[in-house]
Amino acid sequence: MKHSIQLAALFLLVNSGLFAVVPAKPINLDPPSANLITFHSLPSMAGVDVQITKKEPGKVVVTIFDEYANVFLKEIIPADQYLKRDYILTKLDNGNYTIEVTSNQKVMKKDFRVYDGQCYMK
Repeated sequence: MKHSIQLAALFLLVNSGLFAVVPAKPINLDPPSANLITFHSLPSMAGVDVQITKKEPGKVVVTIFDEYANVFLKEIIPADQYLKRDYILTKLDNGNYTIEVTSNQKVMKKDFRVYDGQCYMK
């Protein structure tokens, strides 16, 4: 009997200690100042789909260049809330390329390969 009372008291002490811990902060799944940039290859032709959900003001610069830093496309897009651009790359030779998206001095790069008329994301 004495043992069961001691175990029950110990159990209550441990449980009250667990609940006395400082509560966790709520998780913010949507950061207040983050741009969401996604890249996809276009399935039916050699191309890249760029989607930008902007949460910060300012223009967006999209640049496509090859592995030797030769610029093939540079597009300045004015400030919008949501941007979607498809870039058809059938005129590019086979090789490795990089697409770079700059928004508010933040740079996101994605490498891709053009081979026999198809675009493959790395």
